[in-house]
Amino acid sequence: MKTKKSVIFCIIIFAVVILIACFYLKYLKNSQSLSKISDSGIISLLNKNQDAKEYMNSHSDFKIEKKIILTKEDIIGGQNGQNFKEVYQGLELQDNRYMKVDLMNLAGDNGMVTIIDFNNKEVLKAYGIVLLSATANSNGQTAN
Repeated sequence: MKTKKSVIFCIIIFAVVILIACFYLKYLKNSQSLSKISDSGIISLLNKNQDAKEYMNSHSDFKIEKKIILTKEDIIGGQNGQNFKEVYQGLELQDNRYMKVDLMNLAGDNGMVTIIDFNNKEVLKAYGIVLLSATANSNGQTAN
């Protein structure tokens, strides 16, 4: 009887170890695959979102300025941060699921911040940004 229980126990332990290994390998594969996504792959996903598509069509000189694979800490930090909190609101706290992509036109005065969900292969959020610069002229007055 003890031998039969020992065998069953070993089989259960072995199955649990296999399951843990599978989940770990899937996690590693997902994080590596996000870092290998090309700019053209990102742009094709952005084209599925109406706001991002309009931005890219109206600013044909845009470039991908930054792309960041978000971690749980990034999401929490963004939700509690000073700027662009709404970008991070509603995101599930999962590592390597979301990518924040910043687009910018060549002049550097008009951009877009997007969040791509790679579990669902869709753009969750797209916010346009207009950057204003103020310069002082020789009289010390500010000109826009």
